[in-house]
Amino acid sequence: MKNMTFGQLLEKLLYLSNQKKSTLAKSLGYDISYISKWINGKNLPTQKSISNICKSTAEFIVNSLTSTSMQDLKNYFEIDANINNDEVLIQYLEENLKESYMETAQKSLPNIYKSTHWEDNYNGMIHINPRLRKQYLSKDFESFITKCNDLDMIICANLYKINPNDKMSIALMKSELAQLEDQSKVKIKLIIGFEGNEDDIIINTILIINMIALHACMDFEVYNCNIDSNSIVAVIKNRIFHSAVYTRDKRCLFTSMSKEKKTIDEMYYNLEELFKNQGKLLVKKASSIDLIKEKIYIQYIMGQDLRWLIGAMNELLMPFDLFEEVSKTVFGDNVELLDELKNINMFLQSVTYSSKLKVLIYASELKRYISSGELNFFNNPVTLTFEQRERHLKYIEKLILESDVVELKLLDGSFVDDFKDSADPSLYLSKSLKLIPIHPENNKNDYAILNDHEFKNICDKFFDDVWENRKDIVIDDKEEILERLQKALVYSKIISGNFKTNLN
Repeated sequence: MKNMTFGQLLEKLLYLSNQKKSTLAKSLGYDISYISKWINGKNLPTQKSISNICKSTAEFIVNSLTSTSMQDLKNYFEIDANINNDEVLIQYLEENLKESYMETAQKSLPNIYKSTHWEDNYNGMIHINPRLRKQYLSKDFESFITKCNDLDMIICANLYKINPNDKMSIALMKSELAQLEDQSKVKIKLIIGFEGNEDDIIINTILIINMIALHACMDFEVYNCNIDSNSIVAVIKNRIFHSAVYTRDKRCLFTSMSKEKKTIDEMYYNLEELFKNQGKLLVKKASSIDLIKEKIYIQYIMGQDLRWLIGAMNELLMPFDLFEEVSKTVFGDNVELLDELKNINMFLQSVTYSSKLKVLIYASELKRYISSGELNFFNNPVTLTFEQRERHLKYIEKLILESDVVELKLLDGSFVDDFKDSADPSLYLSKSLKLIPIHPENNKNDYAILNDHEFKNICDKFFDDVWENRKDIVIDDKEEILERLQKALVYSKIISGNFKTNLN
């Protein structure tokens, strides 16, 4: 809770509940001097009594709350406003009082922790049915992450067997940890499995693609180890071990935590052995230049059953002359690279755009592209002029009007609300090769080449499911798509006209 000491947390809870130290002392059966010493940090409760003190204090605070003070407490500690069950709130306060006690005691009395194993000594804790586990786990990890210069973490989970909140907690953790990279060296291994109900295949696939595509500079790898358990296991090397067990209906049954070095070491090396010996790396990375030079890209477009999910406008669906112009802008005088790009361009024009092709483009990305002119040419950011943009959009319009084999649909919405402010994911599929462009960052312009056969099949199913079944966000009416493109072209002309007027 806000990284407070035990005394600070106790004082804050008394303040928010409008209660006095004397009232709490009477409720606990202690002299007020004890409460004062706990608050000012001169002393701490004994290990044997702390369990009862935390439980009784949590009950006292919650039972003292009015509707106003309860809302103040929830706002201050960022507790879900929809939690209206007193027992849940009591459990949450009790857990955090215990955690705060552990942190405070560990700093002031470190020798207590050298040989302890049970909850009474607070090297480990178990929480039954922790409905606020997501918030608790995030905070618990945060307190340890900020203490170390290097962060080496392994997380093991089957996304198909945990609830949506915990899926998002894992998926968003990469973005949260990316904020620490200026101060810390971050290294993460995610071990996953795909066994279970496929009802969530869209959200699960999007979460995995985003974890792969976001924050290109982070040392982050995903392994398929055929994990088929209803649990999450997470360990930060030399810091903390966490586990959570779920019921069949994906409710969290209990969590356990340990800071004991022996437990942490054993779990870390067991998980490391698991992904090294049994894991299949989900993707292999290649730079955009390597993808072109080593002819991986042209192998991809020569494949059968091409399907594109376009979250960032790029070199695809460009007219021949515009492709050549942008090639020279991005890659300059690299003759070898430009020659290979010419071959790619000719194949796209003569074969790809004349063959069966399915394309999904985010409508929001089209709007952004029209306004900014920014696209990723072979995953290299570049800004096009208004005139170039207009030629690009007219070519797409021409393909829609004249081609019987190129099918284009728009995605008008987001699959996952928590990612709606992030860059939209891209995915390029064929029968053999499958690629994910990694969002460019600090001159890293990599692609992820799908390496795991099971994940390749899942991506195929994901695309087909969206293409066929997501009528709520997919626009497939050709006239509506053309109307949107034409409006976009008009808008582009207006901007272009105003821009020229301002120059004169």
